Amino acid sequence: MTVTGTGSASAAPDLAVVGLAVEVTAPTAEKALAAQHAAADALLGALRGQRVADRDIRTDSLELSAVYEDRGGVSKLNGYRAAQSLSVKVRELRRTGRVIKAAAASAGDAVRINGVSFDLADARPLRAQARRAAHEDARAKAEHYASLTGSSLGRLVSLNEAESSAPRPLAVSPAAFAKQDGVPLAPGEIEDTVSVVAVYELR
Repeated sequence: MTVTGTGSASAAPDLAVVGLAVEVTAPTAEKALAAQHAAADALLGALRGQRVADRDIRTDSLELSAVYEDRGGVSKLNGYRAAQSLSVKVRELRRTGRVIKAAAASAGDAVRINGVSFDLADARPLRAQARRAAHEDARAKAEHYASLTGSSLGRLVSLNEAESSAPRPLAVSPAAFAKQDGVPLAPGEIEDTVSVVAVYELR
């Protein structure tokens, strides 16, 4: 007999990942790079001031490009744009709002906030819970079908896990996180779901 079992587990996140950037324009490439450098230094200083470790700050991209504008149907050079984007892990979850607020104030109009997501530093225990629930669900179904047919459940012949997606966040009301100092955020919960296909003997 072949049955499918599904199990889910959820947990509160313990990690925030904030997307930040600095972006400046200037008449020359040299001035744009210098201004971007100063803005990035100010942003990094603000992050370190919020107890974010260097290992949790990663540069995702660094760009320098010419800026053109249309003048009477003719494209003319209007300066240069320099930008750097960062991914920042905040391991003290309750400080996430303060980190974002400090980052936004660090370099004036040059700062960009590209988003925030919540995750688990180690998702393996959550996956183990979901697997356990999926196995229990499959066995319960098998026992039910065995009783319906007047049989008894025999040994497990095979157990295969279907391809599972990464744990995903579940949204909750912003009130759950609004009391923190800084930008109010709602981390919600992380949910993981696993499906298995089990084959049992009937006796």
